[in-house]
Amino acid sequence: MSASSQTASSHAAPRGPLLQMLLGASVISSSAVFVKWVDIGPAASAFWRMALAAIILLFVLGQPWRRGRLRHWRPEGRVLALVMLSAAFLALDLWLWHRSILYVGVGLSTLLANFQVFVLAGVGALWLGERAGWKLWLGLSMALIGLALLLAPGWEHMDSRFRIGVAFALAAAVLYGGFLLAFRAAQARRGQTPNEALQWWLCLGAAVMLGAIVPFGGENLWPASAHDWLILTAYAAIAQVLGWLVIGRAMPKLPAGIVGLCLLLQPLLAYVWDVLLFHKQMGGIELLGIGLSLAGIFLGLARGDQPLFKAPERKADETEDTSA
Repeated sequence: MSASSQTASSHAAPRGPLLQMLLGASVISSSAVFVKWVDIGPAASAFWRMALAAIILLFVLGQPWRRGRLRHWRPEGRVLALVMLSAAFLALDLWLWHRSILYVGVGLSTLLANFQVFVLAGVGALWLGERAGWKLWLGLSMALIGLALLLAPGWEHMDSRFRIGVAFALAAAVLYGGFLLAFRAAQARRGQTPNEALQWWLCLGAAVMLGAIVPFGGENLWPASAHDWLILTAYAAIAQVLGWLVIGRAMPKLPAGIVGLCLLLQPLLAYVWDVLLFHKQMGGIELLGIGLSLAGIFLGLARGDQPLFKAPERKADETEDTSA
């Protein structure tokens, strides 16, 4: 293969992970819809998202009844510590975000929580040595203006519950960014531990933390109907297991800023679900904000940085104990 062909191939390589990230972001955009649909408290629904996802991952992908299937599922100490740190970030993020969904709605709560794009890009550029580039910063600026346009209309007429919901969502954004960075660091060091195993430890750790919090909020932990069980199971299977397995495979191969910009697709689609399922009314200013945010995403994606955390290389004769 010629040097020019090798160069072209290396530039084309991120296309697969990029498409996976976009698919994963699209799938998890349904998260807030399930929270809105289920008749259970916000902390309890967050607990069941993580607990049921842990059960699904263990029995569908881990298959503990198969001899030797779980031999690589226990990561080394420093990797497990990073996963537990990311679980703590995620548990607090969900605790705040689920409340915000009920206070301000599906679209806006998801949009504000995804200000994590600025957390990731800022950390990546200032502390982790990523090349920012003018396209990224212009794209982020356009996205920020778009988000402001989506939030601004009618702000002075909003009640205290709405404003608290906005604050909760913005705080969740910081925690969400911390979760993504910690989990990416764990993936970069995972060695022979399959990504499914890291997801399982993440879900288990977050479920334990959320389960300890629920009683203090006066919520009933147990769903009251088969309908709620169905919604919670779908929430765990679709938003947590499917969405984050896809994202988890792509995340280590992309720069932090690109990851954040891809995930910004989540709140934009959440607005679509808000309009279609909950009949949210949108004016011209809000539509302009969505347009600017979309333009910022695609402008940011046009740059070509190298991955911050590369996926672990495996020898040709090594097999990973995980499903495809």
